[in-house]
Amino acid sequence: MKKTFYFPDVGEGIAEGEIVQWLVSEGDVVKEDQPLVDVETDKAVVSLPSPFTGKILNINGAAGDIILVGAALVTVETERSSAEAAPTEKSDQQPTEKETPQKKDGGSVVGSLEESDAAFTLPAGLKAPQKQDKKEIRAIPSVRALAKARGVDLSTVQGSGSAGRILREDVERAAEGTKAPLPQASLSGTEDASALGPVTRIPFRGVRRSAARRVTKSSQTVAAVTFTDEADITKLEKVRLAKKDLTEAKGYKLTYLPFIIKSVVAGLKAFPFLNATLDEEKNEVILKKYYNIGIAIDTPEGLMVFVLKAADQKSILDLAEEISSLTEKALSRTIALSELKGGTFTLTNYGVIGGIFGTPIIHYPEVGILGLGKITDKPVVRNGEIVIRKMLPLSLTFDHRVIYGAEAARFMNTAIQHLEDPDLLLVTGK
Repeated sequence: MKKTFYFPDVGEGIAEGEIVQWLVSEGDVVKEDQPLVDVETDKAVVSLPSPFTGKILNINGAAGDIILVGAALVTVETERSSAEAAPTEKSDQQPTEKETPQKKDGGSVVGSLEESDAAFTLPAGLKAPQKQDKKEIRAIPSVRALAKARGVDLSTVQGSGSAGRILREDVERAAEGTKAPLPQASLSGTEDASALGPVTRIPFRGVRRSAARRVTKSSQTVAAVTFTDEADITKLEKVRLAKKDLTEAKGYKLTYLPFIIKSVVAGLKAFPFLNATLDEEKNEVILKKYYNIGIAIDTPEGLMVFVLKAADQKSILDLAEEISSLTEKALSRTIALSELKGGTFTLTNYGVIGGIFGTPIIHYPEVGILGLGKITDKPVVRNGEIVIRKMLPLSLTFDHRVIYGAEAARFMNTAIQHLEDPDLLLVTGK
């Protein structure tokens, strides 16, 4: 019996992925849950396991190819069993809305992720791949669904998107009987760049494209304002040095981040509007009673933000160990989607590279982000005398639609107070 495995909807609005490498070849015999292929989404690299046991008849796509949700990945020749002979199953056919797949993947498709708990059903309007001599239709599931609703045959539509991909506008124009506008000449001159000298073109995909979408959405939506200040962490440095041998013996470092996270959580509890999102459709501010702190990290593939869940319930040493683990996963691209979502407030530590103050872009739909500058020894005035203190520059960007300047300043004062008095962290921290 032939069965086809389709690229599943892994949630988080992901509509496509890039094939990184195939872990099997045509003709191989695979077992259920055996990894078939590594796919890079705009969040992470995931291994997709086989939902079937049998022999691989054909593989669709090669390394570097973009594959859309609902597209066929592999066809497997399986042995008929009593379970497979259930009346609801059809050989080598994709499921319809009324059909229930034999096996609910749960978390097995991309690991134990909540996005994969629902059984996968092909989006309406998608058809199984036909003979290769037919026109290839490039359109994401939502566009195909729109075409079906508007009665538009996608095979007759000329896509205006990248690589001939059909966009929503193309479907709307086809439904209204109008033609696509002629391409306008580019004013950027990028198409003539090679005429001026050697160039290298790099595909804009994966983490970089995902980050670009997020910052664009944020800049177009948020009324961003940045407030700056400094924290004297001289006392905190002594506490950190006293404990660092303890963590290094366990294989990870005790940085300033766990202390800063605890200080930020104290500020968020005192000023809950910074731990919120804005529901513009319902005109409601959603104050979150949980504290999931995102940490922006620079990876070779681009900017990534992992999330420390329930940071208020963890000790400083617990946070240090988790930061070390998630950083390693992010750099090796083995991090799970569930570890990249659910944040309520974000920290970005550009100071480890250099720079004092900045204007961080909010990790939308959050309403605040704290930038950490380079820690330096500076001469400051204390009790009328000039002394050398260890100073941490802080830059808080907040959404002025939700938070006003005075509230942002008070939040910053609370966080700084906890950074400058480590005893408060021991009292308020776990």
